[in-house]
Amino acid sequence: MATTETTGALTLDQRRATVRRLAAEQVSNREIARRLGIHHRTVARDLEAPTAPAEAPQTAPPAPTSGVPRAPRLLYDLEPALIQDLNVLTDPHTGALIAPVRAYLRAAANGRRTALREVARSIGAADE
Repeated sequence: MATTETTGALTLDQRRATVRRLAAEQVSNREIARRLGIHHRTVARDLEAPTAPAEAPQTAPPAPTSGVPRAPRLLYDLEPALIQDLNVLTDPHTGALIAPVRAYLRAAANGRRTALREVARSIGAADE
């Protein structure tokens, strides 16, 4: 008479691993069922069940660490003609925009920021 494989209760993963190991050894489903003390249909279900992945794949990229600064990027795409114009206005030795262009861009940006702040203040004042 055949004896059972284990003396204690198996977890689902342990049982399925044992069923797969015995099936790989060409043991019949009914013999596996007898050895493990389970129904032969349970053996068939265990063999049809997908194998558990060894380690779950990481779906999201790792978050940046606090010590690593993010690379600067633009909020909007620039037109190709504007990119060409800016490339012409760079210093050939350093690759940076020449000082007058940087000063003009800074002044234009500050003017735009001031206008946006005024709009925000007027909206805030209207809500009160």
